Amino acid sequence: MIIEIALTKGRHEIRSPISGKEVTGSFFGKEVYGDVFDVEAHMETVKETLKGLPMDTTIVVYVTGLTPLFQAVFAAWLEMNCFGPAMSLDMHPGNLVFAHYDKDEETYVFRDALTGSTEQPKSP
Repeated sequence: MIIEIALTKGRHEIRSPISGKEVTGSFFGKEVYGDVFDVEAHMETVKETLKGLPMDTTIVVYVTGLTPLFQAVFAAWLEMNCFGPAMSLDMHPGNLVFAHYDKDEETYVFRDALTGSTEQPKSP
């Protein structure tokens, strides 16, 4: 299973190179309220969004915003996949992929969060 989600809402129109559809979901809104550097609080927002997803889900995050939010997504995903019950099972089989916009090519470049692999996720 693949889900595609933007880091922040409404900063760019995102057309998925995987499905061809517009990506409308996001972890965060257009504005961040409170302390923008409070990564721990942002992690809670991310975990709320990810809660209930099957453990083998590939999550493609379109990077569209602030670095502390980007950090919160990565940290929350690691916490959910590497700690608690997951520790005894190594890691869950899901992947975290960051999609960075390439202005020259006018499309997204995919990078696996842990390995840096550039293989585009495949739609099931």
